[in-house]
Amino acid sequence: MPTLKAKKKPSPKTRRNARLVPLPEEALLTIEVDGRTLSRLSCSPFDRRELVLGWLFSQGLLQTPGDAAALRFQADRALVRLRPTAAPRLEQYHPVQVVACSGGDVQPGLFSNPPKTTRKYAFTLPQAIRLMEQLPGRTPLFKKHGGIHCSMLADMREQSILVSREDISRSNSVDKVIGWGLVHGADFSRTALFITGRVSAEMALKVLHAGIPALVSQTTLTGKALEIVRQSGLTLIGHVLKPRPILLNF
Repeated sequence: MPTLKAKKKPSPKTRRNARLVPLPEEALLTIEVDGRTLSRLSCSPFDRRELVLGWLFSQGLLQTPGDAAALRFQADRALVRLRPTAAPRLEQYHPVQVVACSGGDVQPGLFSNPPKTTRKYAFTLPQAIRLMEQLPGRTPLFKKHGGIHCSMLADMREQSILVSREDISRSNSVDKVIGWGLVHGADFSRTALFITGRVSAEMALKVLHAGIPALVSQTTLTGKALEIVRQSGLTLIGHVLKPRPILLNF
């Protein structure tokens, strides 16, 4: 664990005391599919299997975990081999990365016709608030040193949290919970995603691709994400814990 010396406020009569502050860990992870390098992610060095599966799913290369015949890690590389039935997707692969912080590859027309969704469960603002208020109890790494995002997947019919995952990247934390959902056979149509970060176009597309009909954020959304929400029917709540939340398709 990397650390940094922090100095306490000195007393006039004492010397300055130094202590170690834990810093968030950051690792690079290269994703290779059938020998082809597709991406190099900056991520937290844990829950990597869920991250890779969720990322491949969001890219349209996996529909089920079984589409990956093999997934192994070799140092900073994730080596994936697709089953023959899934291999043709790689030949037609167009990246759908559009990370707001660091650029990415955007295929033409990516935002013009997003997937459509219809929420089939009742959803109220008090429900969203109650579930989001559980998030701080699921963020041990953020409490330890800050600089970490968290995503939670909730079963809205049971009103319960299924899973939560942390990462230095808000996008990675989403991929991790989606990857968990794939492995555990979650019915995404009855879930909602709760996140700490802003809703960018990429975040909206990830949840739509997974078939998650509702997205709840502690903060705001971008203009491009608003366009996608309006076209898709995605239920979105922004600033959920503030006095004047943003309610879309509610």
